[in-house]
Amino acid sequence: MDIDKIVDEILEVVEAEREDVERDLKKFLEYGVPLEHAKEAIINKYGGILKEKKLKDIRVNERGICTVGKIIAIEEREVEVRNTKKKIFRGLLGDETAVIPFTAWKDFGLERGDVIKIKNASSSEWEGQPRLSLSEWTEIEKLDYDIDLIKRAPKKYNLVDLKPGIANVEVRGKIISIEERSVNIGGEIKKVFSGILADETAKIRFTSWKDFGLNEGDVIKIKGGYIRKWRGAPQLIFDENAEVEKLDEEIIIEEKPIPLYKVVNAGGGIDLCIEGVILEIRKDSGIIFRCPKCNRRIKNGICEEDGNVEGMPDLRIRALVDDGTGAVDVILNRELSEKLLKKTLEEYMNIAKEAMDYGIVYEEILDKLIAKPIRIKGDSIQSDFIVTIFAKSAEFISIDENKEADEILMQLEG
Repeated sequence: MDIDKIVDEILEVVEAEREDVERDLKKFLEYGVPLEHAKEAIINKYGGILKEKKLKDIRVNERGICTVGKIIAIEEREVEVRNTKKKIFRGLLGDETAVIPFTAWKDFGLERGDVIKIKNASSSEWEGQPRLSLSEWTEIEKLDYDIDLIKRAPKKYNLVDLKPGIANVEVRGKIISIEERSVNIGGEIKKVFSGILADETAKIRFTSWKDFGLNEGDVIKIKGGYIRKWRGAPQLIFDENAEVEKLDEEIIIEEKPIPLYKVVNAGGGIDLCIEGVILEIRKDSGIIFRCPKCNRRIKNGICEEDGNVEGMPDLRIRALVDDGTGAVDVILNRELSEKLLKKTLEEYMNIAKEAMDYGIVYEEILDKLIAKPIRIKGDSIQSDFIVTIFAKSAEFISIDENKEADEILMQLEG
């Protein structure tokens, strides 16, 4: 056991004399106390006086972390913990050395722009880097001064490669749409500009917290943006800390399929065009009944929101689509379902009533759609388990078998 190394680790989080820490550690170990318990006991003995760490020095799986940082981004989310819904807050924390993600398991009243002192936090791993965890036992103190954020060269990305949690990005794109609105931030009315940005690879929603004089049709380069998840898809955020440059060039926006692994890695997207094969028809496909008040799906005449109601029949398809690189769920509404199945809801209702079994509709959907190649266009929606795309259009596609065979042969020979 490397005693010197362990003592160094303890001295990283407490202020004490090295000789005292080493003596106490050896004594605990001689009595057979487990190493982690010994370290905790020593930290407690010296009052848990934590030394402040810069964000760049925080490592994965640390406890008792004390640091100071500025809230760069924060969003509220609802998660399920042990069958109970819980409100958490996720965001980005920065100082002059680094920017790291954080999760707050308690509402500390944090807002974007707050400079805070954190005591007794822990860290875990996320996307290969530390994620700070602020728990019930974490102490937060809001400070009345500002700090400078790290200045480092932004990393260039195509829009299709952006995913939530990435910070300090450089992208270029064409503004497809933009609108201005006013929001109340801490009693102050602030202008915010939101819209859609596109490049040759994808489209993404954006929000600008500063008036950069942007207009629809502008081609721009953004340095210093960051990505968060909003409405089930990545969103680009930039503010007064970012650089925005208008470019004298044109971007040709083509509608071409995006490999599903990129959609999965990004956690969704907007105006997606995907192609794949239908591998599975979900059991909740076919004839369903909706609440006439809130339009939610009901079961046995009961709506979770409105109680006992007389349901309205609807037709939908939920399918698992796979392109060999990844898989997503796709939801097709009544209009698209009728188009693909070449039967109306009324026809299927008659078939089900005659058979006295609504399951017969599911079986026909299975027969007609399973293993069929399909092209889908649509937006991803909020989903906890798998990327789910709500289709705006859908059509079967044919596979050029000779072309596919040639490509496989080329890969094999390569």
